[in-house]
Amino acid sequence: MSINNGLVMLADALPGMNRIKAVQRALHGRTNPVYLEIGVSRGQAFQKISADVKIAVDPAFRLTQRTRELADAKGRETHYFETTSDDFFENQADFLERHPVDVALIDGLHTYEQVVRDVEYTVRHLREDGVIFLHDCNPPFELAGRRAESWEDFIAQQKGPLVIGLWNGDVWKAIVHLRSTRPDLMVGVLKCDQGVGFVRRGTPESTLSYTPEQVAALTYDDLKADRKRLLNLKPPRYVDEFLAAGAGSSPK
Repeated sequence: MSINNGLVMLADALPGMNRIKAVQRALHGRTNPVYLEIGVSRGQAFQKISADVKIAVDPAFRLTQRTRELADAKGRETHYFETTSDDFFENQADFLERHPVDVALIDGLHTYEQVVRDVEYTVRHLREDGVIFLHDCNPPFELAGRRAESWEDFIAQQKGPLVIGLWNGDVWKAIVHLRSTRPDLMVGVLKCDQGVGFVRRGTPESTLSYTPEQVAALTYDDLKADRKRLLNLKPPRYVDEFLAAGAGSSPK
């Protein structure tokens, strides 16, 4: 049984592209697809995604009963793992062997080291033509891109009467790291929704040559000065070109 019966049509207007639409676009047309979401929190995305099997991972779900009902209604099976992504991948290898991932959304802890681990773990359990999306890859200003170890840490760093509620962290460095260390992956960022990263197997159109130490040393000023090159930044409409590219090939 497939739940993904074209609920989101490919004719949707691209100017409104975001991570949820990108995920659903990638799921469209697949037979009984498996969807994995890392960093579900309140379920803003998870409740809207239609797939045959849906897998939610978060160390502390903040889902209302109504949100769970909406999420469950859009899948034949839904599985909830209240644990860190590291522990999930460590302890659920057999489960993932039975449920290879078609499409994943990574939106967990906003530190680049964690995002790199989440991507590399996910790739191991990804179907050959599977795709990964990442949120928060293109912080619009320095404070949003500030490194913190948690949301609470980010809020605590802010002084004064105004508190900025937009936190992307240094997720963008994960894009630089992967483009520098994984020549077997196509990696870039769609210029929408605070930066929607994309990853799939294949030959990249371009790579970077930073060492992990150099990536760690990059600053927001480095990103600001060279954003397009570092992120392989693409317009939202590129999502269809990316999804059309088969494994082992690169979009032109």
